Amino acid sequence: MKRIATLLLVLLCTVSIATAQESKHNNNRRKFSPQEYQEQQKAFITEQAKLTPQEAEAFFPLYFDLQKKKWAINKEARGNARLKRGETPTEEQCVAMVNDFADAKVKIAQLEKEYISLYLKAIPAQKIMLIQHAEERFQREMLKRMWNGKNRKKEQKKD
Repeated sequence: MKRIATLLLVLLCTVSIATAQESKHNNNRRKFSPQEYQEQQKAFITEQAKLTPQEAEAFFPLYFDLQKKKWAINKEARGNARLKRGETPTEEQCVAMVNDFADAKVKIAQLEKEYISLYLKAIPAQKIMLIQHAEERFQREMLKRMWNGKNRKKEQKKD
C-alpha cells in the first residue's frame, strides 16, 4: 500500500512539474499583435520608400484602410470555405470555394486599383512603386523571422 501511495505521489509531482514548465514556456511565447505588426510595417515602408513625414501622414491612413478592406474580403472567402470537422467537401462545394477565392482576388485587385488613384493624390507614382516593393520585402522579412523562430524552437526542444 505504501508503494502505491509513494508511486502515486511521485506521479502527481511529475505531472505538476511538467504542467508548470509547459505553462512557463507558453507565457514566454509572444502573441501576435496587429498594432505592433502595423507599426513595424509602417516604419519599414517609410524607410524603404524614403517617405517624408508629410507623405507618410497622407499615405498610411489610406493604406491601412485598404488593408482592412482586403482582410474583410479574404475573411468572407475563408468563412464560405469552412467545413464541419471531419467533413469531406463535395465536388460542388469545392467548385464554389474555388470560385469564392477567385472572386475575392478580383475584388481585391479592383480595390487596389481604386486606391492607387487615391494614393496618387497624396504621393508621387515613383513613391508608390517604392512602397509596393517595400511591402513585398517586408512580408518576406516577416516570413523569415517566423521561420527562424520556429527553427530555433525546434532546436531548443532537441536539447
